[in-house]
Amino acid sequence: MIIAVDIGNSSINIGYFTEKGLLIQKIETHPLRKSGEYAPILKTFIEENSLEKGSIGVIISPVVIDHTGVLREAFKELEPEEIMIMGPEIKTGLIFDIPRPEELGSDRIANAVAAYEYHGSPVAVVDFGTATTISIVGKEANYIGGAILPGIRLMNESLARGTSKLSEVKLSPPEFALGTDTAGCIQSGLFYGTAGATERLLSEIEKETGLNLKVVVTGGFGNLLSGFLPREHYVVPNLTIEGLKIIYMRNSNA
Repeated sequence: MIIAVDIGNSSINIGYFTEKGLLIQKIETHPLRKSGEYAPILKTFIEENSLEKGSIGVIISPVVIDHTGVLREAFKELEPEEIMIMGPEIKTGLIFDIPRPEELGSDRIANAVAAYEYHGSPVAVVDFGTATTISIVGKEANYIGGAILPGIRLMNESLARGTSKLSEVKLSPPEFALGTDTAGCIQSGLFYGTAGATERLLSEIEKETGLNLKVVVTGGFGNLLSGFLPREHYVVPNLTIEGLKIIYMRNSNA
């Protein structure tokens, strides 16, 4: 069994790749717990889902660095054959045509690996998460860059914090772009605005590069925002987890 761990800003997503398929466990990222508190949560999930207890390999994507060591210790309780941490030495199968690849988030790398593996290139990954990120793989399996903007929850929270009369709204898709009350106006801005910004960024990137991009959508808000994107795209909710598994297989010594 391969266990892929994506330590995100909002949640820790754990993918268990078993003979029966993929199971996902979610744990809130904050507050950070002790390793002795995570280990029973992991073991209980495995037992409740009757997962096989043979050979185990673990790969961790450390987007939130403070959690990495703690979770590594927690997973040691499962006695894995190998615990792999995403880092600069990891083989991904991609070429990084950017000035400072060490600054690139491991979740974005995993997304790009999976999108290229399953859909070929050129391909754009749009990850609608805490941040909305766009990652581009060019024609020759080369990661060439992307874009980052605030996610819809961050924008929602920021409006409430930064203004005197606006409050957070439910993150539900609006029926119309034309809002008729404050909540509807905010929802319109969040959903139509984010989708519009995403489409503009993709269009500008295509103009600058001459690429005709396939688009893969993922992230916690991917399903909610998918219907607002005007261009054809694939929705793959567990793209990061799938990418981590591919990377593990390319680097495993087990």
